[in-house]
Amino acid sequence: MTPEKLDLLFPFVVTAYGAVMTFVLNTPALVELAETRLPYAVNQQIKGHRGLALICLVAGGLWSLQNLWL
Repeated sequence: MTPEKLDLLFPFVVTAYGAVMTFVLNTPALVELAETRLPYAVNQQIKGHRGLALICLVAGGLWSLQNLWL
């Protein structure tokens, strides 16, 4: 895979990460499932990624749109 192809795909990976994490962290059933089945430390680490997920969703979405536009 060439660096040019990676440059085109990376914004979509960032957007996908942001979308998946935002969806998981804002779905009450999945949050409850994580609280009951995951250790406390892992649960807190996942919740700590809420801000990063939102930034990735917005920045990756804009970056992807820029790549599609050009």
